[in-house]
Amino acid sequence: MKTTIRFFTLLAVGLALSLWFLAAPRLHAADNFTLDTARAAAAKGDPEAEFFLARHYADGVGVQRDYSKAVAYLRKAAAQGYVPAQTGLGSCYAHGQGVKQDFAEAAHWYREAAAHGDALAQYCLGYAYAQGKGVPKDFDKAVQWWRKSADQGQVYAQNALGQFYFQGEHPGDTNHINYSEAVKWLRKAAEQDCAPAMGTLGYMYQYGVGVEHDWPQALRWNRRAAGLGDATAQDNLGQMYENGNAGLPADKVQAYKWFLLSDEQGSGLGRHDVIEFELHHVLTPEQTAEAQRMAAEFHAQMSTNPPAASPERQIESAR
Repeated sequence: MKTTIRFFTLLAVGLALSLWFLAAPRLHAADNFTLDTARAAAAKGDPEAEFFLARHYADGVGVQRDYSKAVAYLRKAAAQGYVPAQTGLGSCYAHGQGVKQDFAEAAHWYREAAAHGDALAQYCLGYAYAQGKGVPKDFDKAVQWWRKSADQGQVYAQNALGQFYFQGEHPGDTNHINYSEAVKWLRKAAEQDCAPAMGTLGYMYQYGVGVEHDWPQALRWNRRAAGLGDATAQDNLGQMYENGNAGLPADKVQAYKWFLLSDEQGSGLGRHDVIEFELHHVLTPEQTAEAQRMAAEFHAQMSTNPPAASPERQIESAR
């Protein structure tokens, strides 16, 4: 049994989760506009219309994608104190979309929106403090902002808190590990289909890290996370098939399929298990080909029917 701890380098999902056009549905109130009515209202200084146009230019919906125009409209709305635009402008500076990348300016706008209670901005500001992006690195402040965001149900912040309490500030840090807090926040994020949170829960139950060893729970979370593309969960699910755990049949072809999928994403654990199978000739050539076929079939299903609730999938489709 492997006991390699799953480290995320404080958020494997990283900066991508600050993309402003993934904000909560409440930010779509301005969608009552059409492009023509929005332009007319924006000409009169309506910040919701300006935000509406910014989103359309950023997403290339009904217009040619143009981040510079998106930023121009965001800046007008943000200057009027329109909170969603402030978060959006912060993200544009963080990513260098339509403007020169400037983490300090990003943090400024995130702070403006976070002070008005915007949950996504609070998460992003916490991330900035965790990584020292535009602000001094300060994990205490990061956790404070993540907690404010997580208390509002923001899934990325819930995952961030859970991963922080699971692994600490960095590998080897035991001062901040709090498994009960980790499970609390990871479960909240997992119930919103956050794959990294589900994968960590699966790992914890599979190896009894911070919780009682529980095969049914391990299978539940590993299977869901693996289906959403989480590399660590895919490797862990492969191990469960390899050993016939949690009532699964001992199926080395299924195991190799999941190891392959994990390895393809750069997982060191997946790479290790693929090499183990190959070195020891665990499968016949026919079985290897079948595992490869199933892995390709998984890719095809993911591309044609991506899991809409997955934050990671939403990010990929929005880029």
